[in-house]
Amino acid sequence: MFLANKRILLAKEESSYGQDPTPTVANNFMQASNIKVAYKGDVLERNIQRGNLSPVTPVIGKRWIEVSFDMELKGSGTRGVAGKLGDLLEACGLAETVSVGSSVTYAPSSSTMKSITLYVYDAQDSGSAKLHKITGARGNFNLSLEAGAIGKISFTFQGIYTVPADVSEPGAPTQESTVPPIVQSSAFSLNSVTTLIVQALNLDMGNDIQASDDVSSAGSIKAFNIVGRKPQGQFNPEAVTVATYNFWSDWVGATARALSIVIGSVSGNICTITAPKVTVDNVDMSERSGIMSHDLPYKCAVNSGNDEIQIQFT
Repeated sequence: MFLANKRILLAKEESSYGQDPTPTVANNFMQASNIKVAYKGDVLERNIQRGNLSPVTPVIGKRWIEVSFDMELKGSGTRGVAGKLGDLLEACGLAETVSVGSSVTYAPSSSTMKSITLYVYDAQDSGSAKLHKITGARGNFNLSLEAGAIGKISFTFQGIYTVPADVSEPGAPTQESTVPPIVQSSAFSLNSVTTLIVQALNLDMGNDIQASDDVSSAGSIKAFNIVGRKPQGQFNPEAVTVATYNFWSDWVGATARALSIVIGSVSGNICTITAPKVTVDNVDMSERSGIMSHDLPYKCAVNSGNDEIQIQFT
């Protein structure tokens, strides 16, 4: 019997695309939740005219693996040292810049896209396990921030198909000691206005991931590539007077505004998210706990290049 709570996820950056760097429990364990593995493939129907109306057995064409999971939004606990999220964010098209003793910053890249290998172990009580191995994985993430909750990043990766294997259980991982900050006292700012009361904000990186089909590759896929991105999200401030903030003026004029939010207050575990040019798609009225509010979908645009969003840990 395989128990869901015993599932173990490992992730490690590849030095060459699709080459397994052999992640280990000791160094590459990911403290994830809601881990899901899906084996995907194109079902090829064989519509053969054969003298009757009965269908012929289909075959599976292109094959790949999709892995999704949630991670807590937190730093390493030490300023200027990359945390466990680093390899995952890089495999979602972000570039990592480390300033030793100061900060670790992630910003979009348009070249040199990293990839990772993922191991997912399904363990049995007998000491054996089933290993799902995914190489050449690249993906997308959705960041969710809600007042009074732990910030969450939901990842979805696509990678090269490998047949699962029965293996020995990898051993118990060491849990991280860094505790994620709560989304509170988070200094939300839009166009330098800091008085808006926002209950939740989310950001979808919006990566466009495409398979490179290849007749010479097993599974008919050579690689997965990030070929574009459209970061976007939504936030929901309580309604204010037009004089306090004119959302309609921003919307009609497609006026780009700077947005930022800071989560955490302990050194090494502070996350600052900024978007220099945010435009509102529409202005919807709603209510939250009997109080009028807005649902504001937004898009992130480039400022000077590869800077439509930035995630920095300090």
